[in-house]
Amino acid sequence: RLSFDLIGLPPSPEEIDAFLEDRSRQAYERLVERLLASPHYGERWARHWLDIARYTESQGFEYDHMRPNAWHYRDYVIASFNRDKPYDRFVREQIAGDVLEPVTPEGIVATSLLVCGSWDQAGNSQANATQKAATREEELEDLISVVAQSFLGLTVNCARCHDHKFDPIPQSDYYRIKAVFEGVRHGERPLATAAEVRSHEERVAELRARIKARERNVQQVEA
Repeated sequence: RLSFDLIGLPPSPEEIDAFLEDRSRQAYERLVERLLASPHYGERWARHWLDIARYTESQGFEYDHMRPNAWHYRDYVIASFNRDKPYDRFVREQIAGDVLEPVTPEGIVATSLLVCGSWDQAGNSQANATQKAATREEELEDLISVVAQSFLGLTVNCARCHDHKFDPIPQSDYYRIKAVFEGVRHGERPLATAAEVRSHEERVAELRARIKARERNVQQVEA
């Protein structure tokens, strides 16, 4: 039962024999620690978080195109469980990992939580401005819903159209939260930090200058 709970896999016959033969009082504790140290632990329990984050490897709706780079977020969650990352850090990275100093590729990947949900490509491609705006509002409600329900345990999105009936959430709070995420858009982005991008650009500029110098030498030889 412990093996199924922690890693989702049955123990091997050899593992069962080793546990039964261990007569020490710490036998169970040692087994718990061994299973928690297994990479399968993160793979098992990350599935629960990925369900909360509405993680998907295709965008849904009419086109349902595949997202070939979605796995970065999946692996981020698995690694966070296996490294026993503090929960407060886990939360901050997924909400604002791309602006937390120092910015890291891991923090950038973490913000994929905000766009893990389905994306209406057809709605976003509408020529009708009203329909396009309505599609955008639905996107933001999905984003607010996952952030509020995952981290606050509240259905803040219910206040989109009216003050919440039971929880003290006025409609104005919904739009304040919405304003925080207005700049979030679905799409691809580089994982390199700003410093890494600058370093890369400097290196490319240096190489291009050397290439130009060699080209001038070739032109002189040819002349």
